[in-house]
Amino acid sequence: MNIRATLLALALAPLCLAANPVVAGETDASRIRPPHPAGNRIAGVWLTHAEVRPCGSTVPFQEVRNTLLFNAGGTWVDMPRFPPGGADIPTGHYERSHGLGTWSYNRNTGRYVADVRFDQFLDGVYTGYTRIHRDLQMSHDGDLISGPVRATGYAPNDTVLVELCGTGVSTRDL
Repeated sequence: MNIRATLLALALAPLCLAANPVVAGETDASRIRPPHPAGNRIAGVWLTHAEVRPCGSTVPFQEVRNTLLFNAGGTWVDMPRFPPGGADIPTGHYERSHGLGTWSYNRNTGRYVADVRFDQFLDGVYTGYTRIHRDLQMSHDGDLISGPVRATGYAPNDTVLVELCGTGVSTRDL
């Protein structure tokens, strides 16, 4: 091996070793691709107004309002916009946990996908949970995200109770 080849091999060796997960100490968690930098534009506090109804039905839409906190990197928190102690509804006192979820950005389409889950209680008794899926398009100025929303309500034994479909619009607050 001549001196040039040896020097080139020595110069490239650290790069090759760093790419080897065993040598670099890489873990499964560290191999997760971070979101595309443009995706982090969603980070911040958003006020949401949505309208949903049972999927495929023609019954009137039900209005839903909540506050969303999208964190840079792909997580988010959803909070209902009713009193922290819950709300009285015709069937009793309704409470729900904060929603905890994840979001991702597709740089090919310029759209976001967000999923969240929260637990529900009626008169202090656990009644199940809801998962919400949103497909979001951000406005050019970055102050509005909107798109379809699908909410699926589950009983404590994981059976589906209701599927709601509609649209949601979120306006940047902070």
